[in-house]
Amino acid sequence: MGRLMQKGSVDSQLRGSPSYAVSLLEDGASLWPTIEQLLSDWAGKSDSHDGHGGSDEREIGLLGWVSATREETARLPALREKHPGPLVAVVGELPSALGARVIAARLEGAVLAAELEQTLLPTLAAVAAGQCVVPKAIRQIVDRPPLSPRERQILAMVVLDFSNAEIARKLFVTESNVKNHLSSAFGKLGVKSRSAAAELILDRDSGLGPGILRISPEESLPGFN
Repeated sequence: MGRLMQKGSVDSQLRGSPSYAVSLLEDGASLWPTIEQLLSDWAGKSDSHDGHGGSDEREIGLLGWVSATREETARLPALREKHPGPLVAVVGELPSALGARVIAARLEGAVLAAELEQTLLPTLAAVAAGQCVVPKAIRQIVDRPPLSPRERQILAMVVLDFSNAEIARKLFVTESNVKNHLSSAFGKLGVKSRSAAAELILDRDSGLGPGILRISPEESLPGFN
């Protein structure tokens, strides 16, 4: 799709900032006109380069995403085959917990559309230098409080498709107790339903995996909940 050559300013290059090019790989959120204008404005302020990079120039692939939906993130393997360089997503809306984990685990960078003017160029420069950049708001979605042993135990049974009533009987607790633990666990995972929790835990790209449900021998002792 669109391609715009970009390089660091004179001052940044004196500090060893690498040069880079930007290519738009997909734009389901229709963000490219705004992105192109920002990059063009910035390029016009730098009169030390002619827009043709050398062999050490890194090409960064840009993705215009709505909110890192399942459909958008499912295209990543194909995009990686098409573009071997780093990928940066410009996200129109805050993603779900699953989308946030995919961004943090599988992209080199991300920028929120609402913060585009302030964060796009610093993010591209950092990614070109080999860093990974995730917006604080997305990191906060990923960095949820840890699940308690009881929450993990109940979630493991949810993954196995036990009903709340069945879980309550097996754990010798009330059904309302199960619901309270699930409500707390859902909040920590950033989901709103049993099916969304199970999907997040089982998805191999989410950064979670069934391993988060493991209970250590110490945690199985009386007093842990």
